[in-house]
Amino acid sequence: MTDLLDERTQDAGSSGDNAGGSTAAQALAAAGDSQQAQDVAALDDSAAAAQKRLGASKRGLVERLVYGPAPRYEELSSGASIGSTLTKEGKAVVNAAIGCIGKGKAFEADKKLSAELRKVVAAEKGYGFTVPDTYGGAGGTYGELAVVEEELAANGLGALAVEVSGELTIGAGSLLAYGTDDQKSTFLPMLSEGRLMAFALTEVGVGVNAKKVQAYVELDEESGCYRLHATGPKAKMYITNATHGALAGLVARIGKRGKKVGLFIIQLPEKDVAVGDSLEDGETSDWGFECHSTEVSAFMSNHNSRMEFENFPIPKENQIEADGVEVLFYCLRMGRCMLAAMSAGYQRMLATDAAYFARLRKGVGGKVIKHELPRLNLGTVLGGALQARALSHLSLKQDADGVDLAGLRDLTKSAASGTAMESQAATEHVLGGRTFHTSQRVSDSRANIHVFGVVEGEDDLILMGMVKDVTGRFTERYMAGMLGVIQSINVEKDGSPMDPSELILRIGPMETLRFPGRVLKATLRLLINLSFWALVGWIAVGLVGELLRLPFRLVPTSWLPRYRKLPERLRGHARWAERKLRFVRWQNLGLNLWFQLELTRAQIPLQRLGKTMEHLTSMVALCYHGSEQELTQQRVAELQCRRLKDKARSVRLLSDLIGIERLRRVVGEVGSDIEFGRSTLIHKVKPEMYAMPWDETK
Repeated sequence: MTDLLDERTQDAGSSGDNAGGSTAAQALAAAGDSQQAQDVAALDDSAAAAQKRLGASKRGLVERLVYGPAPRYEELSSGASIGSTLTKEGKAVVNAAIGCIGKGKAFEADKKLSAELRKVVAAEKGYGFTVPDTYGGAGGTYGELAVVEEELAANGLGALAVEVSGELTIGAGSLLAYGTDDQKSTFLPMLSEGRLMAFALTEVGVGVNAKKVQAYVELDEESGCYRLHATGPKAKMYITNATHGALAGLVARIGKRGKKVGLFIIQLPEKDVAVGDSLEDGETSDWGFECHSTEVSAFMSNHNSRMEFENFPIPKENQIEADGVEVLFYCLRMGRCMLAAMSAGYQRMLATDAAYFARLRKGVGGKVIKHELPRLNLGTVLGGALQARALSHLSLKQDADGVDLAGLRDLTKSAASGTAMESQAATEHVLGGRTFHTSQRVSDSRANIHVFGVVEGEDDLILMGMVKDVTGRFTERYMAGMLGVIQSINVEKDGSPMDPSELILRIGPMETLRFPGRVLKATLRLLINLSFWALVGWIAVGLVGELLRLPFRLVPTSWLPRYRKLPERLRGHARWAERKLRFVRWQNLGLNLWFQLELTRAQIPLQRLGKTMEHLTSMVALCYHGSEQELTQQRVAELQCRRLKDKARSVRLLSDLIGIERLRRVVGEVGSDIEFGRSTLIHKVKPEMYAMPWDETK
């Protein structure tokens, strides 16, 4: 889903402002995928509204690394100012939590976080760490919270970090940004005192596509409150921090068939209630509520629940007057930064335990730590930790400085979750079977680390959204007219859409042979299209710039003022990564020219482009963050940069367009065999029904 076509492009020469959806949405519609176009348009509108609320005034860092002007040293290294040292308030929270571990009181017998742990952390204002002191919180920054989250995860309390992160980023964050004064004064003190808060978005039948939620509210004129209906496939599912007596920000449709999605703050009952039960005031309940564990292997130490609501009353004053999806986008930027901080902590924990084992364990030819491959695995874990920290801190500083996090927030989440999974495997190679022992925290962390890649959205899809964000400005300015020409020949004379089999998604030799008249018409329209000639001019200027840069490739890196502040071991990696990021503009152009409107369906090349940007931006973040650290961390940064360079080199795009086409063809064939039940490898194997199945007909 890349940004391909401007909203108002109706003919060969028209291109205008966005109206009713994003460029990507219009491109999907032009390619015949109207349903996905509607979904993308709605989500993009909410994202734009959240961005407006944030008021970020500076272009995103990744976009500038690709299209220029290049960010300066001071900006790229600014995340290091967050540091890794706990503030007084942060130290009190972490010490209280670790003290519970020492007393054996941090977890219950079932490995759930204990009431004692929550009590001591709440006493140090851990659950209200970023809540202003006006509402009883500690008034800390998100940067300070990131250091707390990392330390908790590093010391075996990743579950507590998950709980606090959800509480503060999407819980308190939504209230602080969108709540009324009454809502803030009512609910924020509860959070500061340790009351848990969940964000109830996903449902049995719907994942993270918030515009598709089916739970709904209707106004009860008699009682003057809303009534919430969320049962069966509409039930809220995989809701972290949801438990009896907690608070929840719940996303629901306003009206059963309503288009608007709202957000409501609710206090969950202290116990399950069925319609007809007697209530404490002697009345008979006309509503029902049920909350129980989703029984997932991840987040087992947390509350992770399925909730059902039947005619559940919500006071009108508990509605947050904003689009629920907009609030979600607003808060998720901090959620992704905290996920990266937790990832850094988890990986530091893995490295600590693996290093301890390697220094003590005798293997063939001496201690395990003496051998090169275990050292490489340990370096992999440390490198992943430093990479996740560098990206988290850079993102947080960018946000604090008013820079648009588009691109960087998604890249940070993907890289941090990916390195955590790599580190888990590397740790297993060092520890062997001990890493699977049920008493070990390394084993306990496995499911949580694996779920990082899908929580808040699956990483590969997030990376495609990141590509759209980074390249969108270029696409709208230079590509929309050309792609609009293709759209203009995909309609009948009366303006109605053509049959899908007749659509031209890209102009090439095969299309010219099949539709010569329409291709000729498109070519003529293209030649009189101003944006086409603007693109030609951009290409010409860009090529001249590349030619002028060629002689400077011979200049030693140490001679260039931009890199003198970097340690010698990191200079070359920073220069190489920045040069390759500039080349991404040509890779994106090449993919657009090759695939044209087909790029709306070509997920494989977009994912490859996203991974390239992830690896290269991570290298830049590591080099500039490492430049402000001591020698051992600079060595780790160098090792991780070398590993990332190998990964980036292995991703082939423009040099393998034919290969990508062939890969997509065979993927399509295998996928069709699976879709229509033709795959003989599995056709005789009986599938197991999903836990909590959904019925799409309801």
